[in-house]
Amino acid sequence: MSKQYNKLIKRRRRAAYLARRKKALAESAPKKAAPKAKPARKVSKTVPKKPAAKEEPTSVAAEVKASDKATAADVLGPDAGTPEVGESKETATSTEE
Repeated sequence: MSKQYNKLIKRRRRAAYLARRKKALAESAPKKAAPKAKPARKVSKTVPKKPAAKEEPTSVAAEVKASDKATAADVLGPDAGTPEVGESKETATSTEE
């Protein structure tokens, strides 16, 4: 248990050292002067910006994007559908007989 208590003492000493160092730095730093008042700027009328013209994709571009996507049949093959439950039940009953 003495090791853990030593760690506790070490943490406390470190925290006290950091507090002393922070206080010394704050005292030695030059005081900041009060900010000078700036003259008020004239506010000009703002012109609302026009929204950028969005280009609508052509139908050919939309078809190309749609055709680039792979389907499950492309990736897994045509027979990769979910197994039919009815067939598995029929085989199970035929093996039991």
